[in-house]
Amino acid sequence: MTRLVLWDIDGTLIDAAGFGSRVIERAFLQVCGAPLLTSVPLAGRTDRAINLDVLAANGRDEADLAALCQAIGVLAADHRDDLTAGGGRTLPGVVEAITALAVAPDVVQSVLTGNLRALGLVKLGAFGLLERLDLEVAAFGDDHEIRAHLVEVAREQFRSREAVAPEVVLVGDTPLDVEAAVIAGTGVVAVATGRYSMADLTAAGAPVVLPDLTDTPRVTAAILAATPIGST
Repeated sequence: MTRLVLWDIDGTLIDAAGFGSRVIERAFLQVCGAPLLTSVPLAGRTDRAINLDVLAANGRDEADLAALCQAIGVLAADHRDDLTAGGGRTLPGVVEAITALAVAPDVVQSVLTGNLRALGLVKLGAFGLLERLDLEVAAFGDDHEIRAHLVEVAREQFRSREAVAPEVVLVGDTPLDVEAAVIAGTGVVAVATGRYSMADLTAAGAPVVLPDLTDTPRVTAAILAATPIGST
């Protein structure tokens, strides 16, 4: 069976150094005509959920969601240089791990991310990762408000293209990545490369937690050996 490896973007593949937050602030000002005054939790959540909370916390409602999301995509593209100039970077070991898995038999690599597609593509493109991943079977934050439901989006895209169901493994850095794996019945490899510690990720239920992605043989072995940790 083909193994579909779905990488998270922020905190797993890259450190965006606050680029997404800066884009949201610019977009909110453009769409709502006032500065964003109240922030909301970000880590591991989908942009759709984040933007709904941003609007509610700042006195707006869902009527502005479509315009806000569109503005985020446009501004991300317009300000893409801010991603690297602001300190954004690919995290250590990422390119080596993706390269190693690319030659493993029956492995397809893509992303499962809370980022809106337009924002996620800017981030991946800035660090040369677009051509390394199969984005035909990716799932982005546009597709559903709940992260766990994005797994089925990626599965269905793969099934539609290949006429078989893949064995899915999520790679991410937050408890919500682990929760998504439990709900969707996938494998998961958690990495403590974001704001959550190894202890946090273990407590969330991750059977395998790595400190980072720098040990390529260990990373690839963990991903190739991962088995489902839950089911719907």
